[in-house]
Amino acid sequence: MATVVRHEFGVKELEEELAELANAQHESRAYRKLFSVPLTLERIRAHHLQKSIWTLNRRDCWAYAQAQAPFGVKQLIWEHEREELRGGGPRNVDNHQALGVKEGAAFGLTQEDYDRAQPTDTTLACTKAWVLLAKEPPWTKAFGACAALELSNSEEVLRTKSASAKMAERIRDQLGVAIERQHSLKEHMIADVEHAHILSRVAKGFTATELERRQILEGAKESWAIDRVFREHLADLMAAIPA
Repeated sequence: MATVVRHEFGVKELEEELAELANAQHESRAYRKLFSVPLTLERIRAHHLQKSIWTLNRRDCWAYAQAQAPFGVKQLIWEHEREELRGGGPRNVDNHQALGVKEGAAFGLTQEDYDRAQPTDTTLACTKAWVLLAKEPPWTKAFGACAALELSNSEEVLRTKSASAKMAERIRDQLGVAIERQHSLKEHMIADVEHAHILSRVAKGFTATELERRQILEGAKESWAIDRVFREHLADLMAAIPA
């Protein structure tokens, strides 16, 4: 009888599988639909208001993951979230919610529009699902769920342009809004390359077993499943608004 050789699922194997899954997001039906809907000002306004709710949800999810994590991982998450929540950092930008509001002005949105924004049923379901995933132990799974969305927007990992770059270029080409005025998308085209490094840093420095690394992968897979539902919803939301 042939002997089956079982290879350990180490950090390298985890990184390779996560990279393939991050690329698969961009090949999914949801992503293809999102980046095929012709844009109008009304459509991009609806998209951006729902994405602003998503941005706030990311802050909640990272906080829940941080609460469960060991001290060294808490520190890494704080470094990540400090820029998102307070701004500053090496590029001295506004906090990321403020960047979104500033970007929205290019499409005729005001601070009041963002303050009054309400989630659609699907946005509400997706954000609740992400919170539950971030609150679910073990901490490795919660961390993987949060970090996955940084990874799938990093052009260091992707064989294509990031979602931020794709949307920014489509807005430029179809609505005539220069990328320099798309403050949030422009920042995430740069920031998420660095932000994605947190996953490797944690895998290398804070996982000692194959089980822990598989838990990170499990969280990432489930988070990307929610992400596909949300992205397809954004596509359908825009397509339902008359061109």
